[in-house]
Amino acid sequence: MKKLLLLLAAGAAVSLGLHSREYPQCVHTDAGGLHFPAGREPMERFRSILRACAESPDSTATILHIGGSHVQAGWFSSRMRHHFDSISAAPASGRGFIFPYPLAHTNFDHSYNVSGEGDWIGSLSPNPNRKLPVRPNFGFTGLAAYTADTSAAFCLGTPVPFKRLHILGEASDGSVFPRVISGCDTLCCARDTLLSGFVAEFPSEVDTVRVEMGLGKGQYFTLTGLLPESERKCGISYISTGVNGARTTTWTERCPEFPREFGSIRPDLVIWGLGINDSACPEKDFKPERFKQNYRKLLDMVLEQSPSCAFIFITNNDSYRYSGRRMVHNGNGAAVRKAMFELAEEYDGAVWDLFSVMGGNGSASRWRDASLMKRDRLHFTREGYEMLGDMLFNAIMEDGE
Repeated sequence: MKKLLLLLAAGAAVSLGLHSREYPQCVHTDAGGLHFPAGREPMERFRSILRACAESPDSTATILHIGGSHVQAGWFSSRMRHHFDSISAAPASGRGFIFPYPLAHTNFDHSYNVSGEGDWIGSLSPNPNRKLPVRPNFGFTGLAAYTADTSAAFCLGTPVPFKRLHILGEASDGSVFPRVISGCDTLCCARDTLLSGFVAEFPSEVDTVRVEMGLGKGQYFTLTGLLPESERKCGISYISTGVNGARTTTWTERCPEFPREFGSIRPDLVIWGLGINDSACPEKDFKPERFKQNYRKLLDMVLEQSPSCAFIFITNNDSYRYSGRRMVHNGNGAAVRKAMFELAEEYDGAVWDLFSVMGGNGSASRWRDASLMKRDRLHFTREGYEMLGDMLFNAIMEDGE
């Protein structure tokens, strides 16, 4: 593949550094480039935005990575975030929407710190927790944490300082107002006029806060996400949202706050990693046309808010799926791959063909033996996820087929 991105810095032509590493024999690096079934125009627009970010500290770009457990694990997206931050003339001014995963008692992205106090009950939009006494209005993150504990609180620490913190969710009544403590300052949140929930403004930027939910007896709060914001707007923001078990219908059918919260992002590139859970069924039960129609609802929702956005579809990895108490091979990988190429042709998108990078049907076992996948042959190891981040970054920075 030919290197595409040559940028001008201080009057001289320099190329953005691609990540180099050794790849095991089971990795088909020759299949690792982007494919363009229809056209390159949206991706070329995005690459011009990247050039501007590399040249000027005042330029910005926003990338959204959306998927299931591969994204929730955090290793894949964190690797991508690191690479894009390294090519920008200024560090990213924010992370976008995040969730305090420990409150929901689930695995999480370790690129920021969260610790909770009191009793919290978690719920994931693909499989809502029926023990919750209220139905969460899931949003961008696709997760919720409910508490009725009068001592409930959490601490948040981020690598990027912020001046404003949106606390997304719904309280039991109008007398509930969370308190945010930063150093010696205690701030009472105001109702958020932009998003559903509350917002706190700080006198100066902070990177660590304690949030007390301020509940009285009989009151509750359902937390659906956090949005720390800086006054600065610069760099390449890599925002990710992933929920274990997420399907193409998760954000369109189960997350009523998603469209409003997404409206504050307006990404320049969306990386689509949905499909593994849609296809976790016998081959006779997977309906490609229904799969594509579900995807179109998401694609059209994004284009309505961000019409010049570029798309990259990641095909399913070869995998095994649960069948009762045992794991069986998922034979729908090739059908999902075909459907994604068809969607990319329809929407002028690009395809990163992970299915072929792995080696197609049956390759999951070889990746497991190389310590790139876990024993379930469905999820990757940390090494595997970080390798995928290196490969996808390189594919975006290079020319494709």
